[in-house]
Amino acid sequence: MPRPTRPSTFMILAALVGAMLATALPGPAEAREFKRIRDVNVSCTNTLRCDLYITNPRVTLYTVGFRRAAAFEAPVALYLTMREALAAGSEVRFVIDGTEQLTVPVGAFSYRAAIAEYSYDDQEAVRALFAAAKAGERLQVTYRTRNGQATAQFSLAGVVAGAIFMDEVQGRVGREDALQTVGTVADTPETPGAAVDETLADLGAVPVGLQRYYDGIGAPCADFDGAAPDPLGGFTAEISDEIRLVGLRCGSAGAYNAPFAFWKQIDGTYYRLALPVMTEDGPGAEMVAWNAVWDEEAGELTAFFRGRGLGDCGVFNRWDIGMVGFNEGFVLREMRVKEECDGEFDETMQSWDRLWPPQPDKS
Repeated sequence: MPRPTRPSTFMILAALVGAMLATALPGPAEAREFKRIRDVNVSCTNTLRCDLYITNPRVTLYTVGFRRAAAFEAPVALYLTMREALAAGSEVRFVIDGTEQLTVPVGAFSYRAAIAEYSYDDQEAVRALFAAAKAGERLQVTYRTRNGQATAQFSLAGVVAGAIFMDEVQGRVGREDALQTVGTVADTPETPGAAVDETLADLGAVPVGLQRYYDGIGAPCADFDGAAPDPLGGFTAEISDEIRLVGLRCGSAGAYNAPFAFWKQIDGTYYRLALPVMTEDGPGAEMVAWNAVWDEEAGELTAFFRGRGLGDCGVFNRWDIGMVGFNEGFVLREMRVKEECDGEFDETMQSWDRLWPPQPDKS
């Protein structure tokens, strides 16, 4: 496997994953961007219409995909490409990891005979199917043609990272309409160990100096899908005699990820802090940390963006406070990534790929 200031952590994972992956299948002739991530392909045109799709060349139904234009809140369409037409009056069933997620009558699809493509855009149904695909491992599609009933199997490895890359290309990272957020909003993830400040329990308690981040349409932290979490979730910490660190939930949670933003307070003025990270192209910065936990004793902030609810993949970061140029800010101490959601757990994350500090050269 929600709609906040979506993490550029998303962008980082997509870029890192892409750098590790094998040769991509060719995309459409007009594609401006293409990436193959595990078993998933993402292809975007010059107009930034993007397709996230999976192929199985051995069956009649050889492509299942999700398509979206670049416009804000553009709908997500499900589409299928076939080697022969579906039988009139039949149904197409979508099963993920043994659980039926969606059944669509053939008559409910729009059909483009010239390219043998069926599309379906009921948003509630399509978004629910996509949310299940992000959390699942295998998709089975049952359908009927003139030759009888058939089943197509598709691996879902790479759907999460594919959604991240698609959001990056379309400029949705950090927005509530990011494809990665599609699905049902769950309860705010718990952050055990965080130094919770009860005075920051709700939006009404947000300090005056930070209210501009939460008030009004378009404010960076304002979108909570119509209902701010209760409690809001925040913490404060003394960094020095003159500096206080403030962390607050900033926007809507995903299915199992909640974003936090950070400020340092000096003499009543708040300065937003960036979070340094490593990217494919070198050092970068994020403006939110996911599922953030502040360790008062160690003076460290950790964040774990879950690739899916099981926590067997994602991005882990650890920062402390130090000098950044001539001012105090976050300093990256550790960053690890695991792209493949394979059911293998490592609570220490020591087996995950380490992006920072750099791995020693074994040559």
